[in-house]
Formats: sequence, C-alpha cells, structure tokens
Amino acid sequence: MKKNQDRPPDAAELRRRAQERLSEKPKSQRSEVGNQRTAEDAARLVHELQVHQIELEMQNEELQRARDKLEAALEKYTDLYDFAPLGYLTLDRDGAIREANLAGANLLGIERFALVNRRFGLFVSAADRPAFGAFLKKVFESKVREDCEVTLLLEGKRPLDVGMEALVFESGQACRVALMDITERKRAERNRLILNKLESTGILAGGIAHDFNNLLAVVVLHLEMAGRLPPGRELTRHLQEAMKTALIARGLTQQLVTFARGGAPVPKVTSLSGVIHESVRPALSGSRVRCEFSLAEDLWPAEVDEGQVGQVIRNMVLNAKEAMPQGGVASVRAENVVVGSQEKPSVPPGEYVRLSIADRGGGISKEVLPKIFDPYFSTKQRGVQKGMGLGLTICHAIIEGHNGAITVESEVGVGTTFHIYLPASRKLSGEEEASVPKALPRHGRILVMDDEEGVREPFGLTLQQMGHEVELAKDGETAIEVYERAKGVGRPFDVVILGLTVRGGMGGQEAIRALLRIDPTVKAIVTSGYANDPVVLEHERHGFKGALKKPFNTGELQEIVFRVMGS
Repeated sequence: MKKNQDRPPDAAELRRRAQERLSEKPKSQRSEVGNQRTAEDAARLVHELQVHQIELEMQNEELQRARDKLEAALEKYTDLYDFAPLGYLTLDRDGAIREANLAGANLLGIERFALVNRRFGLFVSAADRPAFGAFLKKVFESKVREDCEVTLLLEGKRPLDVGMEALVFESGQACRVALMDITERKRAERNRLILNKLESTGILAGGIAHDFNNLLAVVVLHLEMAGRLPPGRELTRHLQEAMKTALIARGLTQQLVTFARGGAPVPKVTSLSGVIHESVRPALSGSRVRCEFSLAEDLWPAEVDEGQVGQVIRNMVLNAKEAMPQGGVASVRAENVVVGSQEKPSVPPGEYVRLSIADRGGGISKEVLPKIFDPYFSTKQRGVQKGMGLGLTICHAIIEGHNGAITVESEVGVGTTFHIYLPASRKLSGEEEASVPKALPRHGRILVMDDEEGVREPFGLTLQQMGHEVELAKDGETAIEVYERAKGVGRPFDVVILGLTVRGGMGGQEAIRALLRIDPTVKAIVTSGYANDPVVLEHERHGFKGALKKPFNTGELQEIVFRVMGS
C-alpha cells in the first residue's frame, strides 16, 4: 500500500487534481468572459493554460519530493558505505582501484583520492600475487561471489592478512570487493599449528629416545661381551649382532631425515619390477608368509629414488607380514593406470604405476584408519626392531616426495590393501639403456680429509686394508697442500675423499674449488652426515664425482671408490 502512495501520479491524475485546484480558486482570479463566441474561446484557452501551469507546478513538487527522497537515500547509502566496518573497493578488470570507502582507505593507509587508478595487486605480497590474479580472473568469468585470502605489504606497517569477497557488477566491467582484516585469526591459526607441531615433536622425540636407547643398549651389551671373549666363533657372533643393530639404528636415522622432509629423493628412471622383487623377498625371509606377485609385463618405468621406494615396499610388506602372525599370503600387484582429473587419489591427471600390497589379516577398524599415517601412532608392541611407529608416516612422506600418492582400503576380518601411485616416465630405464663397460677396479693412492680423528683414522685403516695407499688431512687447507705436493713430485692421488663440513676450517666445498683450479681432472668424493645437503644431493654440480653418506659400511666405501677410480 505504501508503494502505491509513494509512486508519482500519472498525467490523467495530475489533470484531475489540477482542475479541482483551479475550481477552488476565487472567481476574482478567474478570467472575466463575455457572451461573445471569441470570449468563450479565450476563456477556455486561459482555463487550459491555467490547468497546464498547475500541472507543471504539481509535477515540479512531485519531482522535488522524489529528489529529496533520492538525496536522503543516497546520503544514507554513502554513510553506510563510507563508515561500514569492512573495507570496500571497486576494481576494474585490470585490478585498478576505481573507488574506495573510508574503511578500505584506512585499511590500506592511503587517502581515498590517492588510491584511485592504483593497481590493488601492488599491495599484495609477491608470493600471493599469482593467487590474487587467478581470483580476479575467476570473479569476472564466474559472475558469482568469489573469495580469496592474501597478505598485503603496506608501507610503514606490518604485513596484513585480509580475506576478500568479490562480486561483479551487472555491466561486467567492474567488481565490488569487500576486505576483512583476518590478521588476528591467521596469527591464532599459526600459533595453534605451532602448538600442534610442538606436541607432535614431543611425541616423536619420546619415541625416538625410546628406540635409540634400545638399540644402543643392544650394541653396548654385545660389544662388552665381545671384549671378554677370546677370538673365535662366539666373539664373531657378538660383533655381528652389534653391527646388525648399528645398521638398524642407521636405518632409523635415514627414516628421520625423510620424516623431516630433508631426505629429498635422488631419482633416476627405473624399472620397478626389479625394485619390487629385491624389496619383498628380504622382508618375508624366514617367515610363514609367502608372496603372490602379479606384475604387468609392460609395466611403465618410473623416475624414482630406488632406495626410498624400496624402503616403502619393505615397510608395506612387513606390515602385511605382521598382520598375519600365523602365516598366510601377501599379494603384490603392479599395473599401469591413467588417472583423470575427477578421480581419486588427489594427484595431477596423468600416467601412473600403481603398486598394490594386500594382506589377509585382521584389517583395520574405521576409527583407527584415519590415524595410521600419523607419526608414532602404532597399535604394535614396541621392541627393538618393530613398533617404532614411523613406518607408515615415512612411506607417506616418501611417496609425496615423489609427487605420488598412497591410499588404503581395509575391512575388519578381511584384510588391508595399500595402493601406491608413482608417476610413470616415458624415458628409458637404466636397465634398457646401453651398458657401458666399467673399468676394472685397481689399488691406488687416496687422500682422505675429515676433521674428526675418530672418523679419519678408521677411514684410512679401512682403505689400507683394501690395498690402497692412504694419506690423511684434518682440514681443507691441509688437503690442498698435500695434494699439490704429491702432484709436484709425480705421485698424484687417484681419489680424494673430502668431508663436507669442518669446524673452524675449510670444508669440502671450498676445498674442491681450489683442487679443481690446481687439477681440473681431480676425482673427488664428498662425504657427510647431512644426507639432505644440496652438495651431497647434487654433488656433480659442485665438482664431485660421487657422494658417500655417513654412516657407511666397508662394502659401500669400496663400491664408490672403485667406481670413481674407474670413471
């Protein structure tokens, strides 16, 4: 009803009202007319003019009222717009600011007139600009409300986290953006994440301490027993057990490096069939579980780190074995699959090798299943060689590091199946490439540089037992002097082994640069306990012919020395 009262009257209504108003005027104000025809015509004409005049006056009044209402509404809208708690911006298709309210200008710390025609993207942090560009493009394409979160870098202020909601105007040439300061919310989220990480780190540290203490206890006890025994079979057995446990400890440290996301894979194109067989058999050795293989004959090669992927397969097969303590059958299947954009798992569309490892054990309950990849979540009994609780977490980290995915299906009383997706490669695998004849190993002169005497001395003794002539150096400067002197007297070194880090002295990275200036043909191996160091991972880029990760055994040392010497 109110809408009809506010609507301006139409022309017929105005005429009716104008005539009523004219009839209400005193006769003295009306035109005096005679009985003549012309006088009547003139009177009618005057009447019409007066009616039109009143119509115009009434229309003007209606227009003035409408204008007053419009100005009041505009003033109200302007107040609401300018003093809104949220910042509002109008952006064009290029992201230039066409209009801003007071809250938006205050948020950015710039006067409104100075914001006009400036690109909003200039305030966005470099890391978030691609996301902002995609957001703006989507706003104009979708024509529906879109949202985004970015960090703004403002002069003289701390970085500001803002949430953005935008909707395009009907014209399609601009959009209205609402800005919300979410800095406190983001800070709270980061603090909560830090607390969660600290809690996880505490759980992880406790588990590591438990497992390492167990391992060290075994090593110490066996070495003490060996120290009390005369040479013989029993002494050898205790030493072998100590060595076996030390290797388990090394495996744990390698898993920890991977867990810390520092163990970046060193991939090469590989035929997975060989890796699968080599990893499964040792894991099931001596158990009552047998394996059924189903590997596609035309299995695509994959670009993987053989050691890491082999570790994943071993962990999965060990899980299958432990799920069937009374024995049974573990199934290992490998096949080629093409993953589409709408399919699971959440990996980029493309070609993958899918490895499936299944057991026929008791299965995993629905309550436990979501937690199996959490660090140190385990339902196993803790012990020296099992129950570390990092196995599946490590597997998950390794596969993610290969740009793949790992999924699990399980049913209580039926069994569990893990599916591993690894990106396929169309390159030739190492087995398919033409083999290059290797140079026969020989004994040679080797220079070893390491700042730890406890490492340097047994290092040299081991190489001497292999038949090599060895010289030792405690730092890079000494190694350079020894190398240059040997070269000057015509007795150069065949291989140089350089420790990467030296406390208070020249390390391997600086030393190799100097050695390459002296002798561009130097054959050097870098060695380090930091398996994730870029110099170790990409040693050839830094002038080394090989890399040796600590701790290592005699066989690994011999293999890399022979390989580099014969290269």
